[in-house]
Amino acid sequence: MKIPYTWIREFVDLRLSPAEAADRLMNAGIEVAAVTPLAPDVRGVVIGEIEAIERELGDSHGHRLLLCRVSIGRQKFSVICGAPNTKVGVRAAFAPPGAVLPGDRRIGATTIRGVESQGMLCSERELGFGLEHEAGIFVLDGDAPLGADLIAHLGLDDHVLDVEPTPNRPDCLSVLGVARELAALTGTRLRVPTIAPKEAGAPVRTLVRVRIEAPDLCHRFTARVVSGVTVGPSPAWLQARLRAVGLRPISNVVDVTNYVLWELGHPLHAFDYAAVTDATIVVRRARAGERFTTLDGQERALDDSMLVIADTRRAIGIAGVMGGADTEVTDGTTRVLLESAWFDPVSIRRTSRALGLKTDAAYRFERGADIEALVDASARAAQLIAELAGGAVAHGMVDAYPRRRRPRRIRLRMERVKRVLGVLPPPSKAKAILAGLGLPTRQKGRDLEIEVPSFRRDLAMEDDLVEEIVRVWGYDKLPSVVPGSAGTPSIAGGLTGVRGALPPTLIQAQTVRQALVGAGLAEAITHAFSDPARAALLRAPGAPEPLRLLNPLSQDAALLRIHPFEGVLAAVSVNVRRQQPDVAVFEICKTYEPDKGETGARESRWVTLALTGARAEPAWHTADARADVYDAKGLAEHVLDALGVGGHRPGGAGRLAGFEPDCHGTLVTASGAIAAEFGEASVRVREAFGIDAPVFAAAVSLDVAAATTQVPLRYRGLPRFPAVQRDLAFVLGAEQSLTAAEIEAKLAEEAGPLLRRVTLFDVFRFPDGRRSLAWRLTFQAEDRTLTDDEVNRVQEHITRTLTQTFGITLRSA
Repeated sequence: MKIPYTWIREFVDLRLSPAEAADRLMNAGIEVAAVTPLAPDVRGVVIGEIEAIERELGDSHGHRLLLCRVSIGRQKFSVICGAPNTKVGVRAAFAPPGAVLPGDRRIGATTIRGVESQGMLCSERELGFGLEHEAGIFVLDGDAPLGADLIAHLGLDDHVLDVEPTPNRPDCLSVLGVARELAALTGTRLRVPTIAPKEAGAPVRTLVRVRIEAPDLCHRFTARVVSGVTVGPSPAWLQARLRAVGLRPISNVVDVTNYVLWELGHPLHAFDYAAVTDATIVVRRARAGERFTTLDGQERALDDSMLVIADTRRAIGIAGVMGGADTEVTDGTTRVLLESAWFDPVSIRRTSRALGLKTDAAYRFERGADIEALVDASARAAQLIAELAGGAVAHGMVDAYPRRRRPRRIRLRMERVKRVLGVLPPPSKAKAILAGLGLPTRQKGRDLEIEVPSFRRDLAMEDDLVEEIVRVWGYDKLPSVVPGSAGTPSIAGGLTGVRGALPPTLIQAQTVRQALVGAGLAEAITHAFSDPARAALLRAPGAPEPLRLLNPLSQDAALLRIHPFEGVLAAVSVNVRRQQPDVAVFEICKTYEPDKGETGARESRWVTLALTGARAEPAWHTADARADVYDAKGLAEHVLDALGVGGHRPGGAGRLAGFEPDCHGTLVTASGAIAAEFGEASVRVREAFGIDAPVFAAAVSLDVAAATTQVPLRYRGLPRFPAVQRDLAFVLGAEQSLTAAEIEAKLAEEAGPLLRRVTLFDVFRFPDGRRSLAWRLTFQAEDRTLTDDEVNRVQEHITRTLTQTFGITLRSA
């Protein structure tokens, strides 16, 4: 929401620059996305008056070219203009020679049809104010000061704060709300607008009736009537304000409703009173199949879940979203029916999304409007309409309020403030902060009792008030302390600190993160939402249905993630589409499955990784090797080792879908639980994510790792005596289905305590289908130098046992 800084300063005296004010708001939790100059790049444009039209120069593109005499006070200029609204006595935007328009367009004298034109009468589009061009030159009020700088006169020599409050702070979606925050942050008094409409004529209850037939969706509806209005253009100051916040001026009546929306934060709607049948407002659900034409001229199909504003004959507005074309205020309107109401946020959000109508009113209603402030908003709008359109406000207000709001009170204990913050601000300071935020406060002994106003729907409990105090008082006031712990300082997994102070899941995540970042992978953080089409493709046969969101942000984020690979595959897809073919990413994530427990869902924790493209960055001294399934398997083993899961080994078939059937493996713990799955993503899965290169992935179950007995870290001194290496190669028959892991496990068992390391370094296939597997064995003793005889005896024992056990032969050459 864009707010001119001078508008804020009408509510509160500030000695801060716009940037400093934005910084104060940011530190208090109110995001300001940008602070930008309001005026376009315009210099030297002034207010000029057309004193005379000296002669006509012919037609150009359907417009008459007129030679005008333009005065800016002491100077006069001859200017050629073809705008249709060019006439004597008009005061308009004039760019004399030397002025600069947007795009660094410098104005000078030019010759048109043999006549010199000294400057230019400008349209809105030429000034950078909007797209209006056909309407002609930008005309100002007749009392605009001649020769004055246009930008200063329009109040555009200002800065705009682009405020983006969080959804739980709809009170900051207005100038008043932001000014209230700044008043509290600076200790300055807040000035609210004077709201006192002058009422005259018949009581409003004799002019309009209101009936609420859906009280669950409309808790309050008020109506006022302003008679004798003359609809026309708004004054320059109002048009300037609306342009500054990004709105297009329409007419004085409509512009007032938009102005009050920005000023006080409550949406309003003005109906042409004469177009409302029987002067009766009915707030009801739409009828199934009912069709309605909105202000934008589009006919829309409604359903019975939507709330409409109707008269006794038909719908005249979609509640909280947009009014109807049949009852809009036009130039012929003389009596206005002004609506100010409160609608259910969920209903407005669903209606707005279903119809594809995103309006400023819906944006505020769906976040929760202020049910009490709507009275002031209605009175303020009626007052301004009467002032600017020359009408009379009928006595009183029709107020249909079937279920009145009950005030909510919260007791704030000073002991609680100290316990949460670690320090206690002076009670007088805490009370002043809360009062400055518009929270009525009463002293109750050492404690405070706060009555939560209707505009602060986010305050529900004691700790909410503690947060209000600290964000205004300043987070820098909080002392820096080291978290306490019952444990002792230690170093584990490369993480230094008091590990006992961290929860096990966080320690596990930090360990994994350090291991994989150290291995060259980048961490991805993705949403836990899932696309139904991709979820169906990744869902294993017989797996439960994914959990569906009741109110999804979009159709492709309608489910909770059920497969751990969705996030990393999406990250790979984004990179590949942006010409980054070499990707190595990981993610610590959760999947969600239906469960019959208390929460109705079971959350499983995973670390997933995905690789595609080159194994390493190309260099002159390295081969152009591509990542493969063994990289995924090795990284999964690396994670398990970092987590202290010992005894893991290759296992059988996995449970996760989405892999190529002949390239899918598992790693199991000593107890047989599947700790990790790895393989190549199937072609169908890659196509669904828009990836045209092979992708290799692995998923490690952090829940299984946590439940597995961890191998304790043990210190081993550096070896003092040299190692001895021997190579052994065995030939397997073509019909034998032995795996290298089975042979390696038996080899390590028979080698005894002298074996320090065993590495498979060569695989060779003979033409007849036989295989040769070669291992390098490293032997070493801690107390002596090994002799050849000792190593030979161990080697002979290994060879004899393996050949007898598996029926394989030692390869001699």
